[in-house]
Amino acid sequence: MRKMASLVNTIVDMQIDSSANNTNQAAVIPKSMVLFVDNQKTNLKQIANNFFTRHFEVRTRDREKKLNVVQLMSEYDGNFSTPVCYLRFYLNRAAKFIRYAEELGRLKDNQEIYRLNCISIYKGFIQRYSDLIGSIQNHETACDRRLFRRSIERMQHEIAHVPLNLHLQQLLVSCGDDPSQKSIYNTITLGAPAVHHSRFTHGGLERIKTNEHELNKHLSYLHDKLQDILIRNSDIEDGLEHLSQIMANPSTNIDHSIIKLSLQRIIRAVDSLLQYASKDLDTTNSSTIEIVVHPLIPKISTEEVLASKDTIYEKAKIFLEEIKESLNNDEQIFDVAQLNNLQSIATELESHTCKHIMRHIFQESMEIERYSQTYRERFDIAFSQTVIILNINIYLIIYLFNLENCFLF
Repeated sequence: MRKMASLVNTIVDMQIDSSANNTNQAAVIPKSMVLFVDNQKTNLKQIANNFFTRHFEVRTRDREKKLNVVQLMSEYDGNFSTPVCYLRFYLNRAAKFIRYAEELGRLKDNQEIYRLNCISIYKGFIQRYSDLIGSIQNHETACDRRLFRRSIERMQHEIAHVPLNLHLQQLLVSCGDDPSQKSIYNTITLGAPAVHHSRFTHGGLERIKTNEHELNKHLSYLHDKLQDILIRNSDIEDGLEHLSQIMANPSTNIDHSIIKLSLQRIIRAVDSLLQYASKDLDTTNSSTIEIVVHPLIPKISTEEVLASKDTIYEKAKIFLEEIKESLNNDEQIFDVAQLNNLQSIATELESHTCKHIMRHIFQESMEIERYSQTYRERFDIAFSQTVIILNINIYLIIYLFNLENCFLF
C-alpha cells in the first residue's frame, strides 16, 4: 500500500506541461512496457476488444525519474449481446403470462374481457420486443468490428437499450523496470443514460411513477405477489439447471458434499415457494372465484380448484420430505431424475399459484403489469443499460481482486 500511495503522490506531483513531457504514438511503446500491455490485453480478451493504445512519457519533480504511461482503451463485448439477453428474459416472462391466461379458460363478464385484453397486450409486447432484438442484432452486424453505440445514434429508439460510448479506459503506469512499480488505473466512461428518442415527454421515471394511478391497494398487493412467485421459481430453475449440468458431466470433479449442499439450498427454495404460495392463497378470498361454462371448456367449480390446490401442495410436501430424508444418507447418489421431479414440483406450484392470483387480478383490472407501458419501457431501457455497466464493473472487481498488486479505479 505504501508503494501504491507513493506512486499516486508521484503522479499528483507531476509537472504537466508540453515542454517537459513527450507524447509518443502507440507504435513506439517502450520495450519495458510491451509485455505489461500485452498481458493486460490478454486478461481483458474475455470481455473486451478493439484495443487502442497511446504512450505518454511523463517527467516528475525528481529529474532522475520518469513515468511511462500507456493509455489502453477498449470496447465491451457485451454492449449489444447483454440487452438482447435482457429482452429475451422479458419475452419469456410475457409468454408465460399468456400461457397462464389462456389456461384459465373463459371467465365471468368483465373478467373475460380483461383476460382477452391482457392476452392481446402481451402478444403486442412480444412482437415489439422481438422487433427490438432483431434491430439490435442487425445494428451490431452493420457496425462490423465496432462494439459501441455512438452519440449520433442516440435518437434511434430501436437501440436505446445500449449505453452510449461505453468504453474501458486504462492507464498502465510503469516507473522503471521494477515490477512492483507497475499499476493500473481503470475508468469506465459512457454517455449519460437517457431516453433521448422520447424527447423526455412525460418527464423522467420518478415523475411518471409518481403520476401512476394504482386501482387499489389490493390490486397492488396481488401484482407484487405474482412477481414474487415468478422470481422465486426463476431462481429455482437456474439452480436446478446448473446442478443438472454438473451431475450430467462425469468429468466434472466436484466433491459430493458440494452437490449435496447445492441441492439442500434448492430444496429450501422449493419449500419456501410452497409455504409462500400457500400463504398467498390463504390471504386471498378463494370463494370469489367464478368460471363460466363454455361449450368447448369443461366447467371448473370453485371446489375443484381448491381440491386441485390441495393435491398439488400435498404432493409437493411428500416429495420434499422424501428428498430431505435422502439427504441425511451420506451415501445417497442424487440423479437427474430427482432434480427433474423437483423442477416439476416447483413449476406446478408456480403455475397453479400464478393462475389463482391472475383470476383475482382479472376481477379488478385488465393489467397484469403494475405500471403503464410508458413507464415499463423507460424502466427497461434504464435497467438494461445499468446491467451492462454493472457487468463490466463486476468483471473488473473480480479481476483486480485476484491480482497480487493493489490497483486503483
